[in-house]
Amino acid sequence: MDFNTPIFLGFFAAVALLTYCVPRRLKPYLLLVASYVFYMYKPENARLVALLVSATVVTWCAGVALGSRKLRNVWARRAFLWLALAVCLGILFFYKYFDFFGQLAADVGAIFGGSGKFVSLDLIAPLGLSYFTFQSLGYVIDVYQHKANPQLNLFKYALFVSFFACIFTGPIERAEHLMPQLENPKPFNYSRMAGGAFRMLWGYFKKMVLADGIGQFVSAVYGGANTAAGPYLVAASLLFSYQIYLDFSGCCDIAIGGARILGVDLLENFNRPFAATSYTELWNRWHMSLTNWFRDYIFTPLAFYNRGLPGIWGKLQGWFNVFIIFPISGLWHGASWGYVIWGVLNGLFLVVGKATAKKRRKLAKHNPLYRIKPVKNFIQRAIVYLLFTICIVFFAADLYGAAAGTVFAGMFRGWDIGWSAFFAGVLDRGLTLRLIAVLMGGCALVELVEWRGPVAEWIRRQWFVIRWPLYYLLALAILFFAAFGQSAFIYQQY
Repeated sequence: MDFNTPIFLGFFAAVALLTYCVPRRLKPYLLLVASYVFYMYKPENARLVALLVSATVVTWCAGVALGSRKLRNVWARRAFLWLALAVCLGILFFYKYFDFFGQLAADVGAIFGGSGKFVSLDLIAPLGLSYFTFQSLGYVIDVYQHKANPQLNLFKYALFVSFFACIFTGPIERAEHLMPQLENPKPFNYSRMAGGAFRMLWGYFKKMVLADGIGQFVSAVYGGANTAAGPYLVAASLLFSYQIYLDFSGCCDIAIGGARILGVDLLENFNRPFAATSYTELWNRWHMSLTNWFRDYIFTPLAFYNRGLPGIWGKLQGWFNVFIIFPISGLWHGASWGYVIWGVLNGLFLVVGKATAKKRRKLAKHNPLYRIKPVKNFIQRAIVYLLFTICIVFFAADLYGAAAGTVFAGMFRGWDIGWSAFFAGVLDRGLTLRLIAVLMGGCALVELVEWRGPVAEWIRRQWFVIRWPLYYLLALAILFFAAFGQSAFIYQQY
């Protein structure tokens, strides 16, 4: 079931009530049952629940074996690690990437005289596959490296893998952070419940009012990308960058707030990414659980094995490691060339940014505008946002069924349109004056509130006369401008 549906609200209310009523030792088992009910609510997931069970059982067995004091042989330990990796990555590859790489192999074979024919399996990957695969693999690797203790109770481990708050869209959790909390959730506390409820309300506002509102315009423009004038395509692309942030961070707000009500604190996944003044900083603030996963389990091992390279070779190897991680990240999002190109561009921007950092700092000293800190920050943030938008066009094109090349080419036509005609075209593409006003005010509110730190902490510090009007304002905006279940969360498909 989706977070933005009435059925989920009823489901969550029932689970929260039962969680506070049952004895503490039974709470993990209640949450496990609730998580599987949540996961199997969608028919496609119910048919493929065996994949979740298989990944859970295999990684649990591997974790127990790796955590055993009797298993001291290095090769035996590696065998259990590689078994878990092979099973989980095999499931992920077969359901998500088999058709992509099969067609790629057929195309390469055609160059060398092959038929070039490939019969697609057209498999439907279950929702959350990429998330629970990475989460369970992270657990096995942590146990192998003695960074986490093995969970000997299969059912409690199954809850860690399948916890409904984060199985579809993250955050991708770590065993040492989440597992103890699921075993022993915090007792009822009004302050925690109120903070969690507001965090959920905030997430619904960001997703159902702002992200879906912007999405009406972006969808209309990208749906007619072949004929749309350049100003509309540029505006839609710039807006989509903020739309996907509102959509994804809103989903995480709902997950974090809901888990908080249940007595569990999830990892934060966003930290105002568009406040970043460099591309490296952006990726330290965006989808942080995935970025940290790649850092800890791919980048750091690569850096370790290539340590000690002298001078420029060490830098080149470090840049190369950064560059190859992002195409892998692109494939994590989806099996298509658009996501690979997205990853290549992100890796390129990061490497160029790191390689030219010193030179740019020297040049900036001679620029009078950069001596004014607010101006300097604005310029840097605008550049980062623009680079991010160039990359994210490939996401938008895939989401709305347009060709990225068509979108980029269309950006250079039709710039002779006047302001009045442009604005009339905006109103013809799914927006109204009232909705535009709500979107502008809502986005300004998001920036104002999140600028001051974590939302739940910020609202807790406010006076009664600020808190409650804000509650009502958000609730009324959702009531009048949102449609429950109309639009799925973008990152849910990954």
